[in-house]
Parts: sequence; C-alpha cells; structure tokens
Amino acid sequence: MANQEVMQADKKEISWVPIVFIVTYHLALLVALPLYLMSYTPSWLMIGCTFLLIICSGFSITAGYHRLYSHRTYVTKKPIEWVLLFFGTLSTQGSVFRWCYDHRVHHQHLDSARDPYETPKGFWHSHLLWMFKKGAPIEDKYIKDLKQRKLLEFQDKYYGQLVLLTNVTTTLLVAWITGDLIGAFVISFLLRLFINHHTTWFINSLAHMWGAKPYSTEHSAVNNFILAFLTYGEGYHNFHHTFASDYRNGVRWYQFDPTKYLIWGLSKMGLASGLKRTDGLMIKKRLVQADRKLLMEHLSEIRDTNSQVLEEYIEQLSEKLSATITSAKTTLERYRSLDRKQNHIEFEELKTKFNELRSEISRDLKTWRRLCNFVLKMQPAV
Repeated sequence: MANQEVMQADKKEISWVPIVFIVTYHLALLVALPLYLMSYTPSWLMIGCTFLLIICSGFSITAGYHRLYSHRTYVTKKPIEWVLLFFGTLSTQGSVFRWCYDHRVHHQHLDSARDPYETPKGFWHSHLLWMFKKGAPIEDKYIKDLKQRKLLEFQDKYYGQLVLLTNVTTTLLVAWITGDLIGAFVISFLLRLFINHHTTWFINSLAHMWGAKPYSTEHSAVNNFILAFLTYGEGYHNFHHTFASDYRNGVRWYQFDPTKYLIWGLSKMGLASGLKRTDGLMIKKRLVQADRKLLMEHLSEIRDTNSQVLEEYIEQLSEKLSATITSAKTTLERYRSLDRKQNHIEFEELKTKFNELRSEISRDLKTWRRLCNFVLKMQPAV
C-alpha cells in the first residue's frame, strides 16, 4: 500500500509536456538528420541561416533571460528588449517568468535540495532530468519586479502559442530563403534546438563540475573556458555565482565573453544603460580570501613541520591585504564623490593616498602569489 502511494506521488511529479517535446525532437533529429544528409547537401545559405538563428537564440538567453531579466545587470531600450524576447521565445526554454524564477531560486539555494536544477544529484539530473519533474509553483516574491512588466506578462500568458508562432515563422522563412523546406525543418529547427538547448544546459551541469574555482570554493560553480566559448561567455560561472550582479562573466581582457561586449556595445549606442560591474578592488579581495582558504586546506592535508608558521604568515598577509584593499576602496569612493574645485586640497590628498595604497596592494599581491606558489608546491613530509 505504501509503495503504491509512493508510485502515485512520483507519477504526479512527472511533467509530461517537456518529456514528450524533448524526447520527440531528439528522436526526430536522430532519424531525420542522417536521412537528409544521405539525400541532400545543405547549402551554405542554409548553414548560414541556421548559424545566425543559433547565435541570436544564444544571445537572447545570455544577454536577455540571464543578465537582463534574472540579474538586472543593465536596462535596455524597448526595441532591443523585443528582439531579445522574440529569440528567447524561439529558443523554447520557458517564459521569462519561469526561467528567471528557477534561476533566482538556483542562486539562493545552490547545492541544496531546494535548487531547481538539483546540482548535487549529478550531471544528467542537473543537465536534463530536472525538467522532467513538475516545477514548483512560481512564488511572486522572487519575480515581483518582472510581474510588473506587461510585455513579460503577455509572453508568459501566451507562451505556448508564441513558441509555435516564432518557430513556424522562422522555419518557413529559412525554407523560403533557401528553397529547401526539409532542410529548414531538420537543420534550422531540429538541429538548432539541439545545439541551443544543450549548450545552455551545460551551464547547469558541467559548469558545476568541470573547471577552476578562483573566486570562491564555497559553492560548486566553476570557471571553464571551453564552456564559455560554447555559451557566449557564461562559462565563467565561478565568478558569476560570486558576483551575480555584474553584467560581465569574463572580467579579464583575455576571457571570452561576447555577451559582455554586446551589452557594452549597446550602451555605447545609447540602447542600454545602468551597466553594473563589481569593483576591481573587491574582486582582488575575494581572490585573496579564496586563496587563503585553499592554502589552509592544503597545509592541513600535508601536515608539514612548518605548517604552523606558514599558517600564521598566511593569516597575517591576507588580513593586511584585505584591510589595505578596503581602505583603498573607501579612499577611492571619497575621492570620486568630491568636487575638485571646491575641495582641491582634500582631493589631491586622497589622490596621493589612493596611489600609495594601490602601490602597496601591488607589492603585497606579488608576495602573496609567491607564497601561494610555494605552499601549493609543498609535499607531505615522508
């Protein structure tokens, strides 16, 4: 009797719509793509149209659903918002309300049972299987800001019809442009969905399993260049979960984050504003804190005779760096708030003080890096 009740409860938890849709289009692609390629050669125009749709759909999730709506890292003009919503709907990843609710809960309850993606359950669950269960009812408190937007209410209310309309329209448009209806269905629809879906899902799965944790070791999110390349910059996930309100994910000049440049470019054209970014000094402070934890864990494992002395030095230097960085940030904020003409003397004093603190931070960071390299190379005593 108890087993029957459990089985009935499990059946109630199953969400059949995503199961049928995802399984059906995967099977259709598995059968149709080889058959199509055996009979036809896709034109370069078909490949180009599909690639363009993949790129637009990908950016609609990263720049739209994620950084614009979920984290409000910037604001944009209505025409850009309409474009992002069109391709976001085309991506068939849920309405903005549903997507942002799940994502905000994910951030608040990461690595716990309340995480909608259920990261602790492993790759396949966080990648795909979590969608096969009925999602929790949307709590208005998580998306109160989004609920006030009529455009988003319209998308949520008519989401099913809009998904059908956008996908049928774009597929027929590609068929008209290329003169290849079958190819448009197989490549620009089925293959596009497959690529966009799995690259997005990689952020929920692989981006919590495979990579480095330079900013925080307190959560499962990692930085991974390969995933960043596949997801328009979203692969720098350790930074993102540490500084979620930053419009950038890749903060280094060499990190691949085209979404960051898209948002920045829109701001330069007057189409976006209010770009939020984490202060560089605070990023340095967080890096030191993450390094400190890593060094302490390493020393506790190797149990070297010099461990205690090194631990004391690590604590001393990390505290000094944190205090200097905090002082530099306070000085910089005061410096920026002053009117140079009315407070010329204090303005110059703060400028000199900040430059001195910045030089001190630079020197201490060089010492800190040498210390990190030395400690991490240490092996357990034989």
